[in-house]
Amino acid sequence: MAKSATTSTKFKSRAVSRLIEAGSMTDCAHCDDRVKFKAREKFRQVICNVYIAGRWDRVEHYHEACYAKAGSPYGEPVA
Repeated sequence: MAKSATTSTKFKSRAVSRLIEAGSMTDCAHCDDRVKFKAREKFRQVICNVYIAGRWDRVEHYHEACYAKAGSPYGEPVA
């Protein structure tokens, strides 16, 4: 009888830091203001994949400063 390999990967919430791209239409999860692209300025956003009980639940977007003010709820953002 062949044994099958099973993996029990448990996903957890994580954060990444990215430049805000043109056409971004998301609201900050901390301050509720729009995360806006500005052509002359290179602002960054933090994008978080949120998992609950090991299952993906949602994506949250933050202004970089707001993520720090919120206490980095999903850990240090990866660049």
